[in-house]
Amino acid sequence: MTNLTVISPAAEAPLSLDSVKAFLRVGDTTEDSFISGLLQSARERLEQVAGLALVTQTVRVTWSDWPPSIQGRGARLPISPARQLLSVTVTDADGTVALYDARFQLLCGRICLRPWSMLPLVPIGGRIEIDLEVGFGAATDLPEDLREALLHLIAAMYAARTPAAFELSMQGGLPDSVQAVLNARKEVRL
Repeated sequence: MTNLTVISPAAEAPLSLDSVKAFLRVGDTTEDSFISGLLQSARERLEQVAGLALVTQTVRVTWSDWPPSIQGRGARLPISPARQLLSVTVTDADGTVALYDARFQLLCGRICLRPWSMLPLVPIGGRIEIDLEVGFGAATDLPEDLREALLHLIAAMYAARTPAAFELSMQGGLPDSVQAVLNARKEVRL
C-alpha cells in the first residue's frame, strides 16, 4: 500500500493571480477570490492526475512493505520530480523508528538501494516512511508546457463557472489540450 502525505505545502502558487487573469482576459478585481480558488483547484487536480508537484514542497511516501523493484532499477515514486531524499525510516508496530538514509539514493526519479547496501526488514505491522523534497522549484522554474496546461485547465473551469458543470462537461477527465501535455510527459518504458 502506498500513501502520500504533504508535510510542507508549496510556499507559492505555480502561477500568479495576475497571469491567470491576463490569460482569462479579466480586468477587474470582482472575481479575484473565485479565480484564486480555481487556480488552487486546477493545481490540485493537475498534480493528482499527473503525479506531479508543480512547485517545491515536502512530502512523505508511506509503504507497508518494500516494492519488489527497489533492489533492481529502484522503486518508482508516486510523485515527481523528486529533488532530494530527506529521510528513510522504518517504524515497527510499537512506534520505534530506525533511520536508514545512508542506504538509499535517488536515481532518475526512483528510490534505489546504494551499492553494497542491505534492504532493511519491515517488521509485521510496521511501515516505511520516505520524506522527499519534490517539485520543479519556484513558480518561475515551472516548465512552460505545464504552465500552459494549468492555464488551459483554469480556463475550462472558468468557462464552466461551477465545479459541477465542469465535471459534467469533462466527464471526469481533462480538456484535450491539457491531456495532450500530460501524455507527452509520460515515461516511455522500453
